[in-house]
Amino acid sequence: MKKSIILVMGNSMALLGVLAVNALANILPINGMNTGQVSALYPSLFTPAGITFSIWSIIYLLLIGFVVRQWLKVRNETLAYREISFLFILSCVFNMTWIIAWHFLQVWLSVGIMLSLLVTLIIIFLRLEKHTTKGFADSTFIKLPFTIYLAWICVATIANISTALVSENWHGVIVSEDGWTIVLMGIATLLAFYITLCFTKPAFSAVVIWALVGIFLRWKGTEYTLIASSAIIMTILLGGVFLYSLWRSTFKAS
Repeated sequence: MKKSIILVMGNSMALLGVLAVNALANILPINGMNTGQVSALYPSLFTPAGITFSIWSIIYLLLIGFVVRQWLKVRNETLAYREISFLFILSCVFNMTWIIAWHFLQVWLSVGIMLSLLVTLIIIFLRLEKHTTKGFADSTFIKLPFTIYLAWICVATIANISTALVSENWHGVIVSEDGWTIVLMGIATLLAFYITLCFTKPAFSAVVIWALVGIFLRWKGTEYTLIASSAIIMTILLGGVFLYSLWRSTFKAS
């Protein structure tokens, strides 16, 4: 019981730290620039429209639900904090340090931190997939937060690497910068196909669809019509996978 409380307290403090650092990044802001202003310094074609980043609100609400769920079940030795608590705290540390590195314009360092966060979330995701959650609450506040978080960090990692290359004035080799952007979009789409179909995770594809829609919204009506058109085509294809996975998960549940 005592160990369980310590683990839940650790998770709670780690998440509070993440929320505080992310808020201060835009309120202060850290190093005199908010997160979006730093991003604007490195205009990558893969970066979606600003509204797309509102997904962080959903991610943080689900993570708050994850911690609250632990407090409600603190008397039980649940897998939530027995198997992933340390990794969750580690993911929070990576989240906070990424913000600091990003705001102080340490772009390649931010890539390394983002990759560390990605690996941590992959391990969390795979560990949770070994267990069967019982009931709507556990499915929503234990597995779903990390499915959506992982999906977005997959997209964010690709965007971060793309931004780092832009910071080095890299504009593509063999194919144009537009072409490389479409390749990156294709990588995100194929990854969503794989995770969604192999693990029956419609939420994963929904996140990547949201990112593709964001890219479309940013470039529609501009000179980058090929990028916008490709984003729509990939959205439609991934939409089919989402619907199939949603039907499959509903069928399994029944």
